[in-house]
Amino acid sequence: MTAASSIAIAPPPRDSFGCTVAGLDEDRRIDGAGLTFYRKKAQAAPRERVHTPANNRGYLLGLSLSGGHRRRILHEHHETMHEFDENSVYLRNFHDPYQADLSGSFDFVLLEVGHSAIERMADCADLSGVRELCAVGERADPVLGGLMAALFADMNGQLERSPLFVDQLSVAIGIHVAQHYGSASHRTTSGAAIKGRRLSARSLSMVQELMRSRLGGDLSIEELAEACHLSQGTFLRAFRQTLGITPFQWFLQQRLDRARDMLEFSSLTIGEIAVASGFADQSHFTRVFARATGASPGAWRRSRRA
Repeated sequence: MTAASSIAIAPPPRDSFGCTVAGLDEDRRIDGAGLTFYRKKAQAAPRERVHTPANNRGYLLGLSLSGGHRRRILHEHHETMHEFDENSVYLRNFHDPYQADLSGSFDFVLLEVGHSAIERMADCADLSGVRELCAVGERADPVLGGLMAALFADMNGQLERSPLFVDQLSVAIGIHVAQHYGSASHRTTSGAAIKGRRLSARSLSMVQELMRSRLGGDLSIEELAEACHLSQGTFLRAFRQTLGITPFQWFLQQRLDRARDMLEFSSLTIGEIAVASGFADQSHFTRVFARATGASPGAWRRSRRA
């Protein structure tokens, strides 16, 4: 045997879900509200077979953001074929070994749900007794698809990364998963879930003051909910029931209100106002301001001083 022929060829690198990572056009990760989301996209699905040995990691939920994906899943004694359209969901238990051959396009958001995360998600949804998720081979879920797409939406080529925005969407996704994929034999509605609940005047004032003092965005839904002694899910519903908008929408309004005041009455530059108002940078500020008002910050300032 020659030296060349004795050299072992290393297998292609794989991610923690058993899928090869070479050839991916996108491989993103977003963390929010104790959950981690991955977007993996390629014009063609990986050719290598996906393989995950049995383990105790919990569950993997995948949602296809576009159609045209197919997979052949190899079970112990049979095979199944699945066609994934836009907003098709699969959910599998890591406890079961998994092998699948993929074909077609590939554009998925993946969410790994550990056993402790199920309890947190159920608490946000005001459900008790949900400790397991139900496996799904392929199911249409346009509501979850909309939430996942919003989480990874590009704004003029840049990903919206406001921590409160990501946190809010993550909580909403967790609630949806607990409500629609939680084990039906155990789920019961908690007494904390009061339909039409509103925040008290004291709680609302406290939360609003907290948000105004932290326009830089280092806030979480968990922190706001704890200040009101509510679960995250109950807090989100109560906030929206009280004001008619989400915490992030209200938070963004406060940033824009502060920016308008400084544009009209201060001599700060646009970049300085962007930072003082809690935006990531001048580009982010200009994009959000123009979307809300129909004019750039500079044009709006000139119109007020004309």
